[in-house]
Amino acid sequence: MTTAVRWLSGITMVLVLIQAVLIGQGLFLGDPSQTTLHGWIGNITFLGAFGLAGLSITGIRRGELSRPALGLSVLVALLTVARIGLGYSGRGGGMPAALHVPNGVLIATLLAALLVVSFWPSVSVDRTRP
Repeated sequence: MTTAVRWLSGITMVLVLIQAVLIGQGLFLGDPSQTTLHGWIGNITFLGAFGLAGLSITGIRRGELSRPALGLSVLVALLTVARIGLGYSGRGGGMPAALHVPNGVLIATLLAALLVVSFWPSVSVDRTRP
């Protein structure tokens, strides 16, 4: 389970960064297809975030992950819901679009933290050591 959390958090983080590149190209190079692709990848990221939350819950129950991993993955899932909502409501600009950008930065940062935390030993592993 830990390996799956590591891979999915890394892949999801890369997808968030790819979205930033695509929206930059869409806005500043005037390529609307990049903006559409940005949205599609955002929907895939949404699935990845909820997959991470589910994998983290399972990893905690099995004693393979530490508790902070659960908190980070649930927070990523919640922020991704907000990001999707801000993205769809901010298509015309304004405050939702302005909040969409830093939310993506926060999500990428939390995914990097989740990747790091997934390498920490779990509490159950600590208890089994003499």
